[in-house]
Amino acid sequence: MLRVGVLAQAPGGPLTSSAWIRLLLPLQRLEQQGGCEVVQLEPTAMDDASALALAGLDRLIVQRAACPSLAMAEALVQACRQRSVPLILDLDDALFSLPADHPERERYAPAIPALEHLLSAADLRVFSTAPLAAQCESFGPQAVLANGLDAEAWEGPARFPRAEAEGPLQLLYMGSRTHDADLALILPELDALAGRDPDAFRLTLVGGVSQPLQRPWLHSLEVPLEARRYPRFVRWLRRLPRHDLGLAPLVANSFNAAKSDVKLLDYAALGLPALCSPGPAYQELLQAGLALPAEPGQWAEQIFWASRHRRRLRRLAQAAHGYLWQQRSSEQVAQGWLGVLSPTAAWHHPSR
Repeated sequence: MLRVGVLAQAPGGPLTSSAWIRLLLPLQRLEQQGGCEVVQLEPTAMDDASALALAGLDRLIVQRAACPSLAMAEALVQACRQRSVPLILDLDDALFSLPADHPERERYAPAIPALEHLLSAADLRVFSTAPLAAQCESFGPQAVLANGLDAEAWEGPARFPRAEAEGPLQLLYMGSRTHDADLALILPELDALAGRDPDAFRLTLVGGVSQPLQRPWLHSLEVPLEARRYPRFVRWLRRLPRHDLGLAPLVANSFNAAKSDVKLLDYAALGLPALCSPGPAYQELLQAGLALPAEPGQWAEQIFWASRHRRRLRRLAQAAHGYLWQQRSSEQVAQGWLGVLSPTAAWHHPSR
């Protein structure tokens, strides 16, 4: 059985939602099926690559910015080469092309040289989307594994929009302070719609923004500290009151063009249809008719339409929910990893 090492967090850093969604939960499923043995490496060992528990590993997967310095990345690559352990880099964001005004640009800046070194030196690069892979095609062998959600983590019935509901349309927006610009994209339209019809909608904002927003139609919810670890966040999120429509605006730029559609999957798991920007991130679900598009200038119009067609919202939510668990669950991601990790995979050759 393959022994797969996973380095998914930087020293002193938390396990990100991305680590849970892309690596830990799918690989746990694969381990349960007898497909591999997963060894989660301690990030504190990164100070001295010789202390890494590489002995006996058949593969090592490093995720995102788990190597936060060039020195660490260089030492890790050297240690893998000395032990003939193939090194796989998993990446789900174009961290090297963060916009100048992105709130996390400064935070990730020190890690970019390390990320670029791993992109260059890894035996295989695994990306969450084809556009992200295209931005990195010059580095060498690559694979695309789309994100999926874990059925056990999201256990419980979905709460679809009520077909006969009356009153304001209940909107949900999930996004951290890193998505201020995305939310700002639609705020003027929401203000205009509320000005015309104060009872058209109510918006619940989960995650917070950099500057507090005061609107009579807006309710902001900070994620409790005890719910910020991904599995607990999912349980907390599922306890929120029922909503009718999830919002997913994205500013058009190269960073967002490479993002995945995981926000739409979250909404589908909750039983919500999604209204989203029509960029590359959401094209698969839009083309399949599983989400509603909104160009700039169309958000108020689409929300108003949704408030008048609640039966169609419910059917859309049910279709997206079915698609999620049939085609985009952790089981599919696990099978993708099984193919990537296989000794017969075309990319496989230990670094020299």
